[in-house]
Amino acid sequence: MPWSVIKSLQDTVATDIVEADEKNPLASEADRQARAESLVSQRVSAWAVAHARSAAPLSSAQLNQVRQAVLDSMLKAGPLQVYLDDPDVENVVVHGTRTTVDYYNRPTEEAGSVAASNEELIDLINRLAQRSGHGERLLSPASPMVHFRLPDRSRAVATTLSGPPFLGIRRHRVMDATLPDLQRLGMISPALGAFIQGVVLAKKTMLIAGNMGAGKTTLLRSAARAIPPGERVITLETDRELYLDEDETTGAHFVAMEARESNGEIGRDGRPAGQVTIADMFPTTLRMLSSRVIVGEVRGIEAVAMLNAMSSGGRGSLCTIHADSPRLVLPRLTQLCRPSGMSREDIHELVANSVDFIVYVQQIDETGMGGRRHRFVSHIWQITPGESGSASFTEVFAPAPGQNGAGGELRGVPQIPPSGECLADLMNIGFDRRWLEPAHGRWPSTMELVKRR
Repeated sequence: MPWSVIKSLQDTVATDIVEADEKNPLASEADRQARAESLVSQRVSAWAVAHARSAAPLSSAQLNQVRQAVLDSMLKAGPLQVYLDDPDVENVVVHGTRTTVDYYNRPTEEAGSVAASNEELIDLINRLAQRSGHGERLLSPASPMVHFRLPDRSRAVATTLSGPPFLGIRRHRVMDATLPDLQRLGMISPALGAFIQGVVLAKKTMLIAGNMGAGKTTLLRSAARAIPPGERVITLETDRELYLDEDETTGAHFVAMEARESNGEIGRDGRPAGQVTIADMFPTTLRMLSSRVIVGEVRGIEAVAMLNAMSSGGRGSLCTIHADSPRLVLPRLTQLCRPSGMSREDIHELVANSVDFIVYVQQIDETGMGGRRHRFVSHIWQITPGESGSASFTEVFAPAPGQNGAGGELRGVPQIPPSGECLADLMNIGFDRRWLEPAHGRWPSTMELVKRR
């Protein structure tokens, strides 16, 4: 069914809802949704009668498809909802009339157009952005780039600086996983799971690094669920992805804070009016009586504030950072901190005194050869202050090479135990150091093996 028909029906039903609410306001969300469904059915039935006068009547299945399309447009993600309902979909990219869908377990596919024109696509994007709860996040000549979330918590980015409008949607396939769940999914071994839990319970600071789509946020969310009850944790995000504050199964008290985009104007101080960044929020978090701070992703100058918080009362804090390899995490942090005016040596000293562990997540995409996407922890490095305050690294977990250069294990297995003081802290909270022995650190043979090629 053309999007113009769905949009017209949606607009009509929206007017019906406003009029009904004025006459008889409903208190519960369930009642409001039931009213919307009833009004949609009435309008679609009336439209179908008129449509049958000039075309073949629609079947019951076709009528249901139209009703669902209108409901999805009003309450969900419209023509994109079919992809968001598919548990195997990871990313959806719309560029003008072209739509591509990335899957977890099969190759990327071309899909049908979700909008007949650039104007319809911009209208769809702005309808979705309005439902994110941020009225300022709309595509316009003054704001040609927006970030927002969808009703199912997927992350979206859109821009008009790409020729035809561009919309990219990143789905969160695994939202409620714990560390044991990640073991069953093959992302971590039992030894890695026990060690990461120990790091969290011992209140060691941890950076989770990896490339785009490697599973950094999934691992961060799972690690945060290991924070014990009684702690108050502040989460800082540019766009909400963690949703730990809405998870009733977590023991800790999570307080979620989200950055705010500008309204497109420039204030007297030269800054975008109304903008609140993660760096702006950091000073407030230090006064919120929290035991830890979690940063969804460090992308800019807020890295300095995060490292300072970690080194001064923010022990046990966690965050993610984009890096193409474990060895590029420190250069990446240096790059993010340099705009603050700090020297390279000062940045390295701050990192050495702030961060205890780097956990690196890797992804191997075998969908093109009939496989799936494999995500796993390949490295855990301990960071300690070295000579002259520089950062020193110890490989606690790392891949194991095969014999004579052949075969081998890409996933992290035990290498060198943490320093004595750190290991003592881990053992004090109940960590069993036998997990750091090769015999106990192996990945279960029942899991699908990821081997060197």
